[in-house]
Amino acid sequence: MASDDEEKIGIDRTPLFALVREITATHLFVWTMQPSGSLQSTKIPLTSVGQKVSDAARIMDQNLDQAVIMLNAASVAFDTAVQSWEGKARQSEQALKHSAKPGKLSQVVAKHNQVRPRLAPVKSVFRRAVSTLQNAQIETRRRDGVVPDDILDKDL
Repeated sequence: MASDDEEKIGIDRTPLFALVREITATHLFVWTMQPSGSLQSTKIPLTSVGQKVSDAARIMDQNLDQAVIMLNAASVAFDTAVQSWEGKARQSEQALKHSAKPGKLSQVVAKHNQVRPRLAPVKSVFRRAVSTLQNAQIETRRRDGVVPDDILDKDL
């Protein structure tokens, strides 16, 4: 009989750790102008997204299927936060276009443009992490004889 260590599939956790790091480094600030003319930022939090990824990494050895579900939920939560940020940033920029403060508009656009290039890499790391866990699911099912090798090989 094989030991538990021999039955486990080695799953590369690097994409999950990289994902948590990228989420933590991403700050979704929406900049707006106050009636006084000063700029104010509002942050759209991503803490729960990073926590979901960390939780998925923690349980993946015990329940890989649940970890995949959690990671997918984190991906949806990230996309939702980004959509909210994009909408609010656009709304703020539109409001400033119609104000008598064009210098403030360029400041706000510049601050929003600092965020935009960070979003695609995070989404890419999400895809890589999801792919890693899905491949581990396939390998686990193949090892357990749930899915015959010839069916899996057709899709590859």
